[in-house]
Amino acid sequence: MGKKFWFYTGSKSLLMLSDIVFVMTITFVIYQDTPSAAYAALFPLIRTLCQLLAGLISPVLTDRFQSYHLLKWIPLVRLVMMIVFTAQFPFFQQHIVWLFGALILISMTGGFISPLLQAIMPILVQANQLVQANSTASIFQQIVQIAGYSFTGMLVLWIGPTYLLGFTCLMIACSYLFFVPVLPLLKQENTTQRTNQLNSFKDGWTIIWKNKTVRTLTFMDVSENIAGAIWIGAITLAFVTHDLNESEDWWGFINAAYYAGAIIGGLLAAWMSRLIQKQLLLSMAAGSFIYAGLTILFAMNTLPWLALLLCILMGPAYQIRDVSQQTILQTETPIHDLSKVYAAHYVLSSVSVGLSIFFVGMIADAFGARFVYLLGGLFVLICSSIAITTFMMQKKRATV
Repeated sequence: MGKKFWFYTGSKSLLMLSDIVFVMTITFVIYQDTPSAAYAALFPLIRTLCQLLAGLISPVLTDRFQSYHLLKWIPLVRLVMMIVFTAQFPFFQQHIVWLFGALILISMTGGFISPLLQAIMPILVQANQLVQANSTASIFQQIVQIAGYSFTGMLVLWIGPTYLLGFTCLMIACSYLFFVPVLPLLKQENTTQRTNQLNSFKDGWTIIWKNKTVRTLTFMDVSENIAGAIWIGAITLAFVTHDLNESEDWWGFINAAYYAGAIIGGLLAAWMSRLIQKQLLLSMAAGSFIYAGLTILFAMNTLPWLALLLCILMGPAYQIRDVSQQTILQTETPIHDLSKVYAAHYVLSSVSVGLSIFFVGMIADAFGARFVYLLGGLFVLICSSIAITTFMMQKKRATV
């Protein structure tokens, strides 16, 4: 992996950190000013809806403009928006309508950037290095999430939201500078402008539907995203206090154990990259089944220390599954269509996660958090079995 991969990874990590800091800061400010949990929750909801809309529009942009131009100008537009927003933050803070209007525009630009960045990895590294590259990028992303979610709350209290937003602008600027050396790789991309925007809109969805491998991967990914809603904070907190009979401190321990496991998993996947690269389907199956089994054990467990251990063990299983799945998707999809597929994936994931969070809350209220984790583990196990069986049947037919 060359220097441009590290520039790309650094750029994406800084962008992710800036996004976490921005969301947590604005959520804190809205709650402090209103004070209303409903208003505070409205911002993440609006942000998700805006990114969902951007994901739908993104394929049209990628057909009309080269990724080089989009990734050169959209981040700059976002940076300018953030600088203006930060400079005029006292005004926005006093006018909630203008605040949400600015947040909508900033969230839309983030939604355009995300699928474009995800599609770059196969351009940066050779096919036989994709597993190692995806694993390494995953390690940085997990570290960034731990840092962002752990320290932003303290920082916003210590230095204030305005200074923290200024720091966010600095991170976005550094992220753009890190990405500049990567831009020349995108210049060679051939883009044919289409007059039929409906076809551009449908491309990603058409590939998912017609390509059997991509369709099965999408089914598996969406299913696991639905099950992933069981790890939202409220469910974990209820499980810790009611089922494990521990204090709220253990809620933080469980989250820390999960992220620690994810980092260990990323390191393990990078170390095993050659083996995983040769056995992508087997690695994905093993990771999914082990993750499902550990989730079921977590649901049935009553010992707090064992819950921490199970969360740590889930990290390697999930990372190996995720890295294998990402690599298969990147190798099975033409590079010029990959951003469209990722955009469609993002839309499906956002919708499925949003709906599942709602239903998971209802199930937890009716049957308890333990039942939610048990149901989630069984759901992943069943869906993974269906997907892996489908893959094996496709492979068998291809060899006949």
